[in-house]
Amino acid sequence: MKKILFTIVALLSFSFAQEASSSPWGIYGGLTSAGSSDSDGRISGLSIGGSYTINDKWSAGAGLSVRGGKYDFQDEETGIEAAAELKGDALELWTSYSLMQSESFGLSTGLIYANIYSTKIKFMGLTLDEDNESESDYGLFLKGSIPLRENLGLNIGYYMGLKDQGEDETLNNLWIEVGYSF
Repeated sequence: MKKILFTIVALLSFSFAQEASSSPWGIYGGLTSAGSSDSDGRISGLSIGGSYTINDKWSAGAGLSVRGGKYDFQDEETGIEAAAELKGDALELWTSYSLMQSESFGLSTGLIYANIYSTKIKFMGLTLDEDNESESDYGLFLKGSIPLRENLGLNIGYYMGLKDQGEDETLNNLWIEVGYSF
């Protein structure tokens, strides 16, 4: 479903007339690379969402993204190695503050709260799906924006989780997205 929504957002972002932005609303979609402070590798996923510009400095929004990572295990007694992949689907709420804005580049920072509503674990050829009732994550992000056309832009960002997920592990994300302002 997320792949279909992302494709629709990408196609719409190129097909709308490119005129001056008159609405505070926007949409975005792109690719996410998720990991954690303890993971041995990253997983990829899609992100999609909507934004609302409150004023020149503040924006808020909501969207779907992923959390997780790849983990390698080795049994010390037998020497058997195994790999696991943890991928959580998350509903994010965020707010951002513009640090600088010019015609060729923008820089902003903000807060993200994510409710991880579903987790998929792949381990030794098995896949387990589980619905989460109260898994969450929160943290800070830094994002750079490059205008591509009048209402179209490229967003590149990094998210650093602040919530301890257990054993001092925190989550993080890298993303690249295309955004369209109405």
